[in-house]
Amino acid sequence: MTRTNGALNRRDVMKISIGGAAALWLGLPNAAFAQQTQIKAAWYGGQDTHDRMQQAIKLFTQKNPDIAVNVEFAPFAEFYDRLPVQYSGGGAPDMHRHSMTYLFDYTERGLLADLSPFVGQTIDISALYPGVVEIGKDGDATHAIGNNQISVALFYNKAKLDAAGAGALDNLTWDSFRDLAIKLGKAGGANHYGVSDNGGFLGLFEVYLFQRGKSLYKGDNAVGFEKADLVDWLAYWESLRAEQGAPPPSVTAESAGFQNATIVKNRSAMQIGWSQQLVFYQALMQDELDIHACPVVAGAPDNGHLIRALDFWVIPESSQNKEAAAKLINFLLNDEEALGVLGLTLGGPASDRATAVLAKTADAPSTKVLNYLTELRKTAPSATPRWISGHGELEALMGRLNASIGFAQTTPDAAADNFLTEASRILG
Repeated sequence: MTRTNGALNRRDVMKISIGGAAALWLGLPNAAFAQQTQIKAAWYGGQDTHDRMQQAIKLFTQKNPDIAVNVEFAPFAEFYDRLPVQYSGGGAPDMHRHSMTYLFDYTERGLLADLSPFVGQTIDISALYPGVVEIGKDGDATHAIGNNQISVALFYNKAKLDAAGAGALDNLTWDSFRDLAIKLGKAGGANHYGVSDNGGFLGLFEVYLFQRGKSLYKGDNAVGFEKADLVDWLAYWESLRAEQGAPPPSVTAESAGFQNATIVKNRSAMQIGWSQQLVFYQALMQDELDIHACPVVAGAPDNGHLIRALDFWVIPESSQNKEAAAKLINFLLNDEEALGVLGLTLGGPASDRATAVLAKTADAPSTKVLNYLTELRKTAPSATPRWISGHGELEALMGRLNASIGFAQTTPDAAADNFLTEASRILG
């Protein structure tokens, strides 16, 4: 789709937003179009991400008039339904956003270009936080560069906690959190729950494991925990569902998407997710939300809240325009105007530079996220472990098993056996 300028009319937005399969050129007027290098950029996310990314890329084309950018975007699931087809058919974007959930599946297959020739030249990584680049490295090769730094977090409706007399959330353990969630669930009456069901959230389970001195993975082909850890975890969430602390699986199944989240629908007082999601939830609510660290295992040496890049910029090995794609990556990571436009839509800032830029103009919800991450960095583990190839399958499996327990189709013990058997197959 050729445009005479970078502006979008409503019809264009509708075409791209529904499914994200349509493409849009952002570049110079048609007279100069033939002289431009043309690249395709793609990403996943919600509407805020789509809007902000298009604004940032429009800035890029203004400052780099020799490069035109074709963009594609979609919600996460649709994006990853399409991406394998694009790679296999030779139509992969010249640069795109990649989640660590699937990143190493693509790395192992040799599909991602080594960005090392561009690092320190076209792509400036000097200001990035530790771990943002390291996670994407494989020996001397750099296959991905993080575009955020985030951590899991607990979001809560302040009015509901105050009304229930919940008090401060300091020194929150998993046991005291269970009591709190049940109290909040019952305080809200029928069909109301304390917190979203996170029994299938591998990112939160990883925090729980770190607090126990263990890890989600050991090496590149094995889990780093025992059956007892998983049984305890699954049983914990079943105990919450049994007493209105967390919703039944039928409710959870209807809560996909920020607009349908239980905290947004006034069906829970708390929600657990990735730190930057506070901004998305707050935009959909009147009641004020606040952010806090998730519970800690009693006696744990630290809170286990890993701060890490979870989403990355990559360039396919098949791209014929790697240099231009690398310029776009550098722009999105380092240009102050772009950083200001993007805000927290991609996640927490990946550098002190980005943090400083955002702090100047951040609204109240964004400021809460920035302060949360700044404080968390003081106590967070120094480790930045990767999610290995097969993580996406295991994440889906964990969600299914947690739901099956909720539907009384299996038990935590049997579900743990199932998970470990499948993990051995998937990772082996």
